Amino acid sequence: MLGSIHSENEQLLKKIVELDDSIRFGAICNKFGEITSKFPRDGVTLHLNDYETSKLLREASNSWHYRHQLSFKLGKGKFALAVYEKLIRMTIPIDQENLLLLTLENFDNIPQLVENVNKSIENLNNS
Repeated sequence: MLGSIHSENEQLLKKIVELDDSIRFGAICNKFGEITSKFPRDGVTLHLNDYETSKLLREASNSWHYRHQLSFKLGKGKFALAVYEKLIRMTIPIDQENLLLLTLENFDNIPQLVENVNKSIENLNNS
């Protein structure tokens, strides 16, 4: 079963990264911030190594855990952005246990991108 989940995550990441040319990299982590799947766009040089990416994901996972605790007051979190000089980091909760990380080149059409990513996640959950 675990192999099937890993394969589904890789398929989801590939589909999501191919949604938009501005997406450089995609990863899925569990609630502990451990990367379970990753998919870099062909030809992209990554700015961070696996250890640095994992460290950022642990922090993002902790932040989403706290956001979830406040959701009864604020509503369900949709996505979060961190903007750097060289890229944009977007995190989107997949479910209570998993978080999607995307790194982007630019801000072009982020609302549409989030909508398309959520549709891809919903399609996976409904299949």
